[in-house]
Amino acid sequence: MPNNQPPDYSHLIERLAEPELFSPEDMPIGQPYLHGPGKDLFDFVWTAAVLPFAIGPTVAGAAGVRLIDKEKPLLRQERQGHMMEPYVINKLRTMPGVTDLTHSNGRHYDPRRSKLGRILSLLRIDEAPQLINVARREMAIIGPRPLIAEVTDNARRLVGPKHADEWLKIRALALPGIFDNFAVMHHGYEIEGDDAQRLSQRIDTESEYILEKASFAEDTRILMDTFSLLGKTVTGRLRMSAKQEQEAY
Repeated sequence: MPNNQPPDYSHLIERLAEPELFSPEDMPIGQPYLHGPGKDLFDFVWTAAVLPFAIGPTVAGAAGVRLIDKEKPLLRQERQGHMMEPYVINKLRTMPGVTDLTHSNGRHYDPRRSKLGRILSLLRIDEAPQLINVARREMAIIGPRPLIAEVTDNARRLVGPKHADEWLKIRALALPGIFDNFAVMHHGYEIEGDDAQRLSQRIDTESEYILEKASFAEDTRILMDTFSLLGKTVTGRLRMSAKQEQEAY
């Protein structure tokens, strides 16, 4: 977390395509809320509220991964956090047989997921261990989803080195989050277009949050939208399953 000392830009500079052009004086300024007491309070309250309900499903999910998918339950993967400093993310494993370096496409129906993995992803149970990262202040409840190095490398190809560098500098101002507005739009099928168009929408959405909208009210809205989308998704899948079962008879 930031403090009164000058920011450490070393990890950010390492990730830039054109580090020689980096200047601390040209760094954008994010919303003060991102590292203020309001953000800390939001994370503390929601972590305390969710944790008692998350422990049971997480333990059951981990046992299922071990017994059904025959895999180590916990996926530990290096991601890029505040100021692009690397940290290790914790998730339940949903794609058996793939390496820890594998990048998910973010869809519940990813064919690499097992049947159990799809359920864990659908109910967001696979994300629950990230509460450990929130407690360590490596992540927040709401914030841009943490990046894997592969995504930043692809960004340079899709939108160009300069645009990608500007995106990384903006992202460096915030803690990565378990949930964010782009994820709500993505899972709600509001995002369309090819890879470059989707990435541009992600950049715009994350930049708008960090530079303009980040606040206690905005975090609350995003979290409520996430819960609403989760409810709609689960209800839709249950209706689809019931319909398929009726048709089978």
